[in-house]
Amino acid sequence: MTDASTEICPLCEADGARVVYETRAQMFWVVADPALTDRFATVRLRQCRDCGHVFNRELAAETISEIYRRQTATNRPVSADMHKRYDTLIDFLGRGRLAGKRILEVGGGTGSLARLLADLGADVTVVEPNDDLPALLGDQAGRIRVINDFFGPGTLDETFDGVICRQVIEHIADVRPFVRALGAAVGSDGFAYVEVPTLEFIAASGAYMEVHVQHLHYFDEASRRRLLADAGLVVAAGHDILQGHDVGILAHPGRPDVPSRNPAPSRIDLVVERRRAHQDFLAAFDGDPGRTAVYGATSQGVTFYNLFAEGAAPTRFVDDNPDYAGRLAYGAGGKAVIQPRSPGLLDGLDHVFVGAYHHQPAIAAKLDADGFRGTVWSTDPRRPGIERVR
Repeated sequence: MTDASTEICPLCEADGARVVYETRAQMFWVVADPALTDRFATVRLRQCRDCGHVFNRELAAETISEIYRRQTATNRPVSADMHKRYDTLIDFLGRGRLAGKRILEVGGGTGSLARLLADLGADVTVVEPNDDLPALLGDQAGRIRVINDFFGPGTLDETFDGVICRQVIEHIADVRPFVRALGAAVGSDGFAYVEVPTLEFIAASGAYMEVHVQHLHYFDEASRRRLLADAGLVVAAGHDILQGHDVGILAHPGRPDVPSRNPAPSRIDLVVERRRAHQDFLAAFDGDPGRTAVYGATSQGVTFYNLFAEGAAPTRFVDDNPDYAGRLAYGAGGKAVIQPRSPGLLDGLDHVFVGAYHHQPAIAAKLDADGFRGTVWSTDPRRPGIERVR
């Protein structure tokens, strides 16, 4: 990829997008192979001068492919809040749109939603490149059709009653052909459901933890509508997820007339400010790395971990996802073994930073229940800085 091509907006194809944020970030969040813990890449966010879209075009196609082949699947629900998100989604879509219908899920992760759709009586097809999915489905694999590949134009030559694509399009380099393929897979009376993080949340909170290698696009309302319109999809309804962090969009086939420009593009200046405040706190933090942990090996937790200086990074992560046990998270300051929460582990800790800040109340409650006596720190970017929870 040439330098010039990194400045071309993937939505409107205007040239000369300016750099608005830059950092060096991990290629992977969770890895099994220690040899991968030295893999970093540049994140250079640019904002289109014409339409206002924010994007990162620094990664080569082969690097993107490697990430999704080798990254540990991350969407297994491990808390009541995560299970509730599935229930809320099914309620939002309505069981009548799902039961007995042909449903395509693009980017199925661990297959958690596919199982629930199958339980409702849907005829489910999942397109997912992660090689672990068939094994993760286990005895459910016989009733769920799996296409273990990347989705795009030409993947399928059929239509469905519903197409569901959650937390995927922000990862796709050539996003317009991808979303057009989603639209082409929707039957004339069908629906598409697309779920994405919102640029509005990042801009308003300074959430630098949401900016990482694996997100190539940062969509606000204007860019979301333009992208779907380009695919022949009309926005019908939406629902808020995690207090504006994400949005779920229900759309139907149609030809909407939407503005080509964003009248008020989001500014992300606060991202730089919040990241600097957290770095300053950690530079002064004097906790023993061997007695400090980060809770939550999520994209947010691992991006936060990257702020620790060499030799000062905690040696342990705590995470409730059983798929992560014994694997590694890493950052500029070192690497850490991921372990399940246990009284024995917590007895050896003085400090816990809540990296998965969206789940902070649930995590704090679990630590209390296990009798953790140390200090719990909030990394929530909606607060001015890192703050002590207790």
